Amino acid sequence: MKRNYAILAAAVSAAFLSTSALAADESNNPELKLPRRVETHTVNTLDANGQVSGKITYVIADGMALLGDIALGKHEEIKQRGAVQLPFVADWTAPVTSQSKLVPMDNHYKTATRWPNNTVYYIFDPALTQKKLDAIQAGMKLITDKTAIRFVKRTNEPNYVKFTSSGGCWAYAGMKGGEQPVSIGDGCEKPGIAAHEMIHTLGWMHEHMRPDRDNYITVHEDNISDSLKGQFTKLRPDQVDPVGNYDLDSVMHYPTWAFSKNGKPTIEPKDPNVDPKRLGQRVDLSPGDVASLQKFYPGDIGTVELKIALSTKELKIDQDKPGTLTLDLAGAEADLKGIKLTAKSDNEAVIASSNVSFTTTQGNQRSIRVVPVAKASGIANITINATTAAGKTVSAVLKVEVLKDSGGGTGGGNGGGNGGGSGAEKPFDQKTLYTTGSRVSFEGKVYEMTLTYKGEVRKNYFVYGYMCVPNSCTKDKPGSYGGMTYFWSLVGDTGGGNGGGNGGGNTAKCDTTLDTQRSYKISTAGMRKALVPAGDVQGSPTILWQDGGAQRWQLQRNADGFYTIASAGSKLALDVAGGAKGAGSELVLATAGSGQSQQFCPRPSGSNYQLVARHSGLAVGITSENDGTAVQQAASAANWLLSQQ
Repeated sequence: MKRNYAILAAAVSAAFLSTSALAADESNNPELKLPRRVETHTVNTLDANGQVSGKITYVIADGMALLGDIALGKHEEIKQRGAVQLPFVADWTAPVTSQSKLVPMDNHYKTATRWPNNTVYYIFDPALTQKKLDAIQAGMKLITDKTAIRFVKRTNEPNYVKFTSSGGCWAYAGMKGGEQPVSIGDGCEKPGIAAHEMIHTLGWMHEHMRPDRDNYITVHEDNISDSLKGQFTKLRPDQVDPVGNYDLDSVMHYPTWAFSKNGKPTIEPKDPNVDPKRLGQRVDLSPGDVASLQKFYPGDIGTVELKIALSTKELKIDQDKPGTLTLDLAGAEADLKGIKLTAKSDNEAVIASSNVSFTTTQGNQRSIRVVPVAKASGIANITINATTAAGKTVSAVLKVEVLKDSGGGTGGGNGGGNGGGSGAEKPFDQKTLYTTGSRVSFEGKVYEMTLTYKGEVRKNYFVYGYMCVPNSCTKDKPGSYGGMTYFWSLVGDTGGGNGGGNGGGNTAKCDTTLDTQRSYKISTAGMRKALVPAGDVQGSPTILWQDGGAQRWQLQRNADGFYTIASAGSKLALDVAGGAKGAGSELVLATAGSGQSQQFCPRPSGSNYQLVARHSGLAVGITSENDGTAVQQAASAANWLLSQQ
């Protein structure tokens, strides 16, 4: 299902703000100032389907790729992949989330979201001057005085802004996830400029990028510095969700002289009665800015309401397989301290209310685990209630569809369909790097990547998934960039066909010998973040966390050499949820038993180990190394460090 991605644009007010109050001059727009020597780079742009739609030139500053003051990412990363997709800013709550092997995953590329519950958490870089701190706080006040948006100092929330001073004024568009910078550099120490960058962070692009701009302004391309024309990119209608009419007074508009190479205007209003100096003001939010913010972050101004948001409105899971999602909380500190979460299902035969559990993951977020009734399928609507100690309650409704698995044998073996799939292929992901030989599952089929460079097949070159989508990027219609040509070939159906039986996976003996008398810290070889349970209780998902080595695991070895890995605190064992064999199956804590879903082999890999589940032969992996990332099975994964204590 196609998502309605939105890049937000400010609305116009019925009456413009006064020219004298909002007149723009060069000192009001330091985000447009450039170093004496401008370094730029040109890359392809991609549409929502990952296909090349044009080119864009961005400025490189302190290693960042900047479109004006909008950060596109790190230059070296964009240079490596050779293409960029302009930010699509969507609501944090997805319309549908599929955790089912029976339904292809939604593969629209998403670079950012709006912040849930009208709340932005933040920290300050200690190096910020008092002048910059004052400007940031005053900029926040320009927003909070007129909208329901709140800026809250971070304690341990997973998604937050770090205000810093790094090469001028710039910010990402929307919430990226994890820590994201907002730069308030030298010359940017004004409340309106700080508010401008914060509105980017909330999800807005520049007003002059609206697809309807040509009805209201004239962009004089001949007057724009040749290397900076990308700053005036006009967005397509399918990329935006404008509110109201074009707003010449928006704090998000460029001034009339922006990036001029000859001192002549680059932007002029079409209405001859509009003073060009009105464009680009950085004094205050216009009424149109306020209306647009209130549209996408609705609520009462100046109140601290208890709010909850779910990461999806609808969850699709398979029969006898659990699903997980995230709940985001916001509210007064006193309310959040005594919060109680409960669930009520309207179809106990499919999802029993008692089978919906909550665990604390980080800060303001909770993980929700949904377990269907054995052998059941169908739809259940689950009402999630958050109740404070004083009895105040807010609710959200989650639709869960449990899909009946009608194929595959009795034990979920590898099957193979038409001979191409092993049943362990990872779903195609537009943010994953692929090379020659990479295999993915997509819409019930298995595809293999071929990548050539100057006519020769190469394995040391990579492309991101969004550059080549399996059903459209084929040998007949390959993708190409910088001498590379790449395409997907259909090799068969996904696993699950007629094979399978009772399976059993990898039953070979594990020859690795570890000391079972000692406890271990298990961490990634890269970031050294530790394997920890979200909560040391039954059913708790296992996640990554930078816990300073506090979490300890104990190993027990069986006659075949495989290890049960149990938490030293609760004695609960690491378990592949539901005994699932496929890639992406989550690891949780469960009562220690003798089943193969709790048996792992730490296979030596270099100076480290790769944890491999016995029943599937798949490695224990992660999709990213951010705090709170769920640990799951993967066709290939990073190595782990087992440090004895």
